[in-house]
Amino acid sequence: MAEENAPQRHNLKVTIPHQIVDELGLKSGDDVKIHITDNNVVIESDNNASERQEIKIRWFVLPALIATIIFLTFALVRQRDLIPLTGSLSISTAVIILGVVSGIISFTTFYIRNHKEDRNRALKGLYWRNFPVILISFTIILALTLIAIFWFMGILFKGAAFDPYTAGALFALFTMTINYFMIYAALHINSEMMVRLLILVIVGGVLASMITNSDNHWWETNLSFLGTQHANYSWQFNLTLMVSALLMVGLIDYLFVWLHRKYPHDLGLNTLRVLLTVMAFSLFGVGAFANNGKGLLHLLHDIAAWGLVAVLGVTVILIRWLLPKGSRQFQVISDIIVGLLLIDFILFKYVGYFSLTAFQLVAFDLAFSWILLLLGSLRRLSHRDDLTMTVVLQEEGTADAKGASAGEQASEPPVDDAAASTTEKPAGPESKL
Repeated sequence: MAEENAPQRHNLKVTIPHQIVDELGLKSGDDVKIHITDNNVVIESDNNASERQEIKIRWFVLPALIATIIFLTFALVRQRDLIPLTGSLSISTAVIILGVVSGIISFTTFYIRNHKEDRNRALKGLYWRNFPVILISFTIILALTLIAIFWFMGILFKGAAFDPYTAGALFALFTMTINYFMIYAALHINSEMMVRLLILVIVGGVLASMITNSDNHWWETNLSFLGTQHANYSWQFNLTLMVSALLMVGLIDYLFVWLHRKYPHDLGLNTLRVLLTVMAFSLFGVGAFANNGKGLLHLLHDIAAWGLVAVLGVTVILIRWLLPKGSRQFQVISDIIVGLLLIDFILFKYVGYFSLTAFQLVAFDLAFSWILLLLGSLRRLSHRDDLTMTVVLQEEGTADAKGASAGEQASEPPVDDAAASTTEKPAGPESKL
C-alpha cells in the first residue's frame, strides 16, 4: 500500500530551440551535463568541461626540461663549478633568454591551437593581423617582468652562487612557471585580460621609472625626462609607453571586430576607431622618440606628444556622438574630465600655479582614467546580446505540442564566459534531455 500511495516520479525532457542549436553547432547525441545554480537549472555541453580542464602538466614541464638540458649542457661544457644567481653567464641570464624563448614558443603553440580548434570564442575577434602585436607585447612584458624579478633577487641574495645541478633545478622551476603562465594566457586571452595588462604595464612601468630616478629629482624637469638620456633606465620608461601602445592597438582591433558585427556601418564607431588608433600610435611615438636635445628626435617627440593630446581632446569632446549607446553617466564623466583638463591647463599656462610636471601628471591621470572608462564601455557594448529563449518541460514520451523536431538536441552553450540558462527549474522532478 505504501508503494501504491507514493508519488509517481517522471523524467522530463526539454527541446532546445533551433536558434541555439545553430548558434552553437549542437547535434543529436552530444553529451551534456545538468546542474543547479542558485535555484536555476543550467544545461551545459560536456565539451565545455574539456575546454575548462586544467593545464596538463606535460604542457609546461616538457619545454622547461628541454630548456634545462640546454642550460646544464652549456654549464658543464664551460666547466662552471659555481653559477651565480645574477650577472653575466648566470641563472638570471639563462632564464631571461631560454625562459622567454620557451615561453613564447608555448604561447604561440597554444594560441594557434586554440584558434584552430575554436575552443575560446573570444579568439574569433582576434584575427591573425593582431597576432604579431599580441606576441610582441607578451614577449616584452615577460622579459621586463623577469628583469625586475631578478633585479630584486640580486639585491636580496647578493653574491649568491650555486653548483650546476642546483642551478639547473632553480632554472627548471623558473622556466616551468614561465611556461605555465604563458600557456594560461594563450588559453584565456580576452579583452578583460588585455585591459588588465595595459593597466599593469603602464602604471607599473611609469612608477618604476619614477622610483629609479628619484635621486635625479626628475620632477624638477618634466615627465618626459624619464625617457631621456639623462635618466636612469630611460629605456624602461620608453618601452613601457611602446608596449602600452601595442596593447591598445590589439585591444582596439579586438573590440571593434565585435562592435562592427553588432553595429555594422556605424559612422560614429568608425570615427572612434580611427581616433583611438591614432592615439595609440601617438603614444608609441612618445616612447620611440626620446626627448633628447633639439634634433629630429625632439621634433618627432613633440609632434607625437601634442598629437596625442589633440586627438584625446577631440575624442573626449565628441564621444557623446561617437558611441551608439553611450551611458548618460559616462557622458557626464567625460564632460567633467574635459572641464578638469581645461582647469589644469589654465592653472599651468596662465596662472602659473602648476609646474610643467604637475600639469603633465594631472593630465596623465585624468586622460588615462578616461581611456580606461572608455575601454570598459566599449567592452560592454561589444558583448553580444544573450540568446535567451523560453522552453517547455515535458514528461518523457509525450509529443511536442509546438511541433519541434523530435530529435533530442544537446544543450546549453559551450561558451567559456558563461553558460546561459534557458530553462526554468520545475518543482521536483529530475531533468533529462
